[in-house]
Amino acid sequence: MTAGAAQADRPALRGRLPGWGWALVLLALAGLGVAADLAQPVLPAAGLLALGSALALGLSLLAGAAGLWPRLVAAALLGFAGLALAQQLAGGPRGLLGRHMPALAAWQDELLQTEPPPPWEADRLRAALAAPGAQPRPAPASADEFLFNALLLDARGDRAGAAAALAESLRRAPRPRPDALLLLEALRGWPQSRGLLAEVPLPPEAAALLEARAMADPQARVAALEALPDEQAGPEGLLGLAALAQARIAAALLEGPTIATAARIAAAVEAFADEARFAAFAAGFLDPSRALRLREGIEALGWTREVAARRLAVTPLVPPAGQPGLPMLLRLDLPEAAQAVQIRQGEAWLPLPQEPLDAQPMLRMPRPFQPQGLELRYLDREGRPSEPLAYAFDPVAILRRQAQRALQRQGPFALYQPGWTAPGQLNPLPIAGAFRAGLEAVEWRTDEEATPRLVPVGVPDAALLEGDPPRILVEFATPPETARLLVLTPIYADGEVGEPVPLPIR
Repeated sequence: MTAGAAQADRPALRGRLPGWGWALVLLALAGLGVAADLAQPVLPAAGLLALGSALALGLSLLAGAAGLWPRLVAAALLGFAGLALAQQLAGGPRGLLGRHMPALAAWQDELLQTEPPPPWEADRLRAALAAPGAQPRPAPASADEFLFNALLLDARGDRAGAAAALAESLRRAPRPRPDALLLLEALRGWPQSRGLLAEVPLPPEAAALLEARAMADPQARVAALEALPDEQAGPEGLLGLAALAQARIAAALLEGPTIATAARIAAAVEAFADEARFAAFAAGFLDPSRALRLREGIEALGWTREVAARRLAVTPLVPPAGQPGLPMLLRLDLPEAAQAVQIRQGEAWLPLPQEPLDAQPMLRMPRPFQPQGLELRYLDREGRPSEPLAYAFDPVAILRRQAQRALQRQGPFALYQPGWTAPGQLNPLPIAGAFRAGLEAVEWRTDEEATPRLVPVGVPDAALLEGDPPRILVEFATPPETARLLVLTPIYADGEVGEPVPLPIR
């Protein structure tokens, strides 16, 4: 066909159907598409038929028609085909209109006697929450679906919509999920959602937990949470532990937690570190990421474990040598500020006697020293008693240990220089009385001898308890006159053998 013939045929094509006729065709097709969409629950093939017919007719009109109205109808048909294709890809049993318009969905159920689609299972909702671009459920039919919508709307900043969905979820749920309780607590702080959640029904234990958590004063919050029947029972148990740990930290912000309080907070940290228990707790969340964020917040309090491990300690202070009338002091090293230090006498705890000039609590043990068992404790700044410390006072072991350390620090033979005082006679080795308690014996030999000789220098326990031991001289019996080196080896009070010390003989 020539170009002129095509130009001649166009008016004939335009005249086959007037403009209003094409408009009627368009309206009829639109009505047919709407009817097919609404009938989707009982006629699943209607969408496919509409898709195929609209696509075929639209393409044929677009290829063969040159007038305005045929082109409009072709475009409308192709658009309708696109909607039908979207309906099929969405996979919904209701059609596009019923899927996105709850009122039409209810009309479909009533008129067509169709069953509503079953609600999504919790695992499917969790997967949808974790997926990017999650959308609220158009017609939620369960407590979990309403909670799913509330979580999404809250993430978008729609507080009123989230509160309405959460209120319906709580009305339907026999026992609220932990993340529903956390979201309820958060939304009650917003003016636009507070009124919607004012009268939401809750189980008594959940209502008591939220009421305690909402108290502004940390001390009152701690008291209310501690008064709950059992803070570790039920699915909201870890919620109660977390709230109590946070309240205890808030109540101790100025001075920090006491050791007793730190131990209670550390117990909550340990509970969240229990993988089996936390897994059971997180399984109750519709959004497990919220459980993980809660756990991270409690794990940040892990430093309380170190505080909770601190304990009262006793440091013995031995009186200086040469002053036998002085008592031995037991210094009490307190791990925190205390109201008082106490010692047990029979069944009673009595205040520890204090001297006015003592910078730290001291217990004075007079001579003659006697081994005995002591039980000590302190009252922290809140008046709570610490764990009792059972201390075995062993004065002999203390004196020997102190003397041995002093001897090792100085060097056992640091001040001695052997020399000949007569043929075959070396000057003796003096050992001060303050150091004798730290030594059991001294071994010696010369460079001319292979076998060492042992000289006991120790002090009996009874003599050590009575007072300072006297000085002793170690005699070197008949060393070879040709010797040029004296080798001394200390044997300490605890049985340790020291390094041999070679000394040149002058």
